[in-house]
Amino acid sequence: MGDRSDSGATRKSDALAATVVSDDGAAASSVSSALRGAADESLSGNLPGLRIDHFRVERKIGQGGMGAVYEGWDESLDRPVALKMLRDDTTVGEGQIDRFLREARAQAKLNHANVVHIHYIGRRPGPTADAPSSLYFAMELIDGEALDSPLDRGEALEPERARQLMIQVASGLRAAHRAGIIHRDVKPSNLMLNSDGVLKIADFGLAKPVREDVKITQDGAIVGSPLYMAPEQARGTDVDQRADMYSLGASFFHLLAGRPPFEGQTGLAVVAQHLAEPPPSIRSFAPHVSPPLAQIIDRLLCKAPNDRYATYDDLLAALEEAAPATVTYGGFWARGAAVGLDSALAAGLIAVLGWPGLVIHLLHVTLGHAFFGRTIAKHFLHLRVERPDGSRLGLPRSIARTVASLWLPFLTGAMILLAQGAPQLRRTIEQLGPQELDRLQNLIVAIAISNGVLTLVYLAGLALAAFNRQKRAVHDLLVGSVVTYTIDSTASGRKSRAPAR
Repeated sequence: MGDRSDSGATRKSDALAATVVSDDGAAASSVSSALRGAADESLSGNLPGLRIDHFRVERKIGQGGMGAVYEGWDESLDRPVALKMLRDDTTVGEGQIDRFLREARAQAKLNHANVVHIHYIGRRPGPTADAPSSLYFAMELIDGEALDSPLDRGEALEPERARQLMIQVASGLRAAHRAGIIHRDVKPSNLMLNSDGVLKIADFGLAKPVREDVKITQDGAIVGSPLYMAPEQARGTDVDQRADMYSLGASFFHLLAGRPPFEGQTGLAVVAQHLAEPPPSIRSFAPHVSPPLAQIIDRLLCKAPNDRYATYDDLLAALEEAAPATVTYGGFWARGAAVGLDSALAAGLIAVLGWPGLVIHLLHVTLGHAFFGRTIAKHFLHLRVERPDGSRLGLPRSIARTVASLWLPFLTGAMILLAQGAPQLRRTIEQLGPQELDRLQNLIVAIAISNGVLTLVYLAGLALAAFNRQKRAVHDLLVGSVVTYTIDSTASGRKSRAPAR
């Protein structure tokens, strides 16, 4: 598919996004309905099967205010293309022709994996010798969808997926900036995702050279899409790459939260909010977004350009740093090692302090799991106890987990305490009669058997972690917890992290 901004989407946000002032200062809707109807007829079903230069037109895949987009075939290079065709010269203004040419030339300057490539620009002859001709260009055909398609379906992006896509957009915009181009219309419908997961920036129709000898826009002319427009762009003043950064932040705010940062009944109402209202924090609408990623989006939406990132390199570095840690579920051996270390710690505390040591150990385990997700042993082994959704376990669940899981430390502590009191215990036993000795012997056997059974039950419950996907032991299933294993690796001096679950 070609330029999705010309697809004629009808939802409210697209209607607002289409409220743009064209580069010649005239409203984009200035073409009369009569001329539009005539142009629609000239771009109707006659084109499929037509050969234009070395391209064969196959089917229409999009329709917009300036023309239509067709799937075609490049017969000279034997490859599919998207053919973007402007309405004929009698039904479009000079400003639209200039914009069309500027889009083709701007994209043709860029050879980057995250920018839709332009292959050729030409002119389509009219149906008769006297009929007006029209411009067209051939570009890379994207076999996927634009990022506004999930919004159409009522879906939002997962934070890590959004972070990865933001890296691709920022990389493409950095290449454009290095080529001297500001996009000025970054929005979800202009961000195309192909079937390989590669994001492509499309529609450079509002692109502006960073340094230009001849003014392209009239003074005070507003260009862009209101839902995603930077304040300085809304004022009609000169803009640089930081305006595209603002639009990038607004676009991914929308994709993460399911709504744009500002909404209104008209484009002007939305623009007024971009100018005057402080932007909401992304976490107020999407609390599942990680704080590092939220900080990036909040910074991109700062009113003053100087408060945003100075360069795309700075932005990309921040996005890399915001990657989550690699997380898997802790297995039997890792968890067994943690239990062993915690038991050794408990034994040491009890040996030195007696019963207070056992109390300290229980508090260490319970409070550590409740508020930090880990004990000292789990910290060194990179294990974390949390709820399946990644939130903190909380005190009630942690208490229940402690009661359900700490039979082995209890048994260890009891044995140590008995050993410490052995001389006094021996003297006491020597004073007992035969019946009391029999009862004591039966009690000791019962305690040993019960603790042995409980220990086996605990170990069997822990062994269950080896047989289910989330590596959950019996006590995890009882209280609703999981144990995750986190790996932080470094690449080029930065943490390189992968998606969690």
